[in-house]
Amino acid sequence: MANQLVYGLLLLTTATAASAAAGIEGGAPANISDRSYLISFHDENGIPVCAGALIKKNIAVTAGSCFAFHNGWKFAVGVLGGTKFLKVSDYTFSARFSYNTWENDIAVLRLTESVEANYLTLASQPRPTGTSAVLTGWDANNTVVDVDETIISAKDCVSGKYKYKEGEVFDSMLCGLAKDAACGALPGSPLVSGNKLIGLASWGNGCGDKGNPGIFTNIESFKSWIQNLQNKLFAGKKYKN
Repeated sequence: MANQLVYGLLLLTTATAASAAAGIEGGAPANISDRSYLISFHDENGIPVCAGALIKKNIAVTAGSCFAFHNGWKFAVGVLGGTKFLKVSDYTFSARFSYNTWENDIAVLRLTESVEANYLTLASQPRPTGTSAVLTGWDANNTVVDVDETIISAKDCVSGKYKYKEGEVFDSMLCGLAKDAACGALPGSPLVSGNKLIGLASWGNGCGDKGNPGIFTNIESFKSWIQNLQNKLFAGKKYKN
């Protein structure tokens, strides 16, 4: 269980200190107009620390760790490829988020303005082993890139083939094995399959590269929670977790 905490702290330290220099490795350039749901979160120093995805005109989801470890009210949220920056109007992250195991790594937020983009639909069905997916984020040159991923079962993920043990991968998580290196993805980077948002980059042992899976928030397991929140946030109502 300590692996998640150690990795999460390293991930956050790396994102804070060197995000401008680091980035996804091994990705293929993507057209931002086709990935206009992709958003970025910049801290008060202008450093990108997280990513996320738009699911409505002013509602987005990201990793809960982004708000657990950063002051969300100070975020500048880059939309439409960073051509515009907005502020966070309201947000909440799961009260069940674990700082030790990284379970329930999910947050929902409302932006101060609407964005005309290709919003993502939330996955409503579990994705079986072998499902193809695409992780989207930025490389070291700030180019939007895609990384091909294959979903593997939690049982397989902790079977001994990889660097994970029993008790480290939970129902709130997905394992995704990258075709090429996927190290450097910001927390909250969206994982999409069949035009559905199925996951958000959360943590990993070895950055999800060299044949080792990355761990993603399992969106399907949070669909009802997200929809309940988005209805309140979309209506402009304050939500207390």
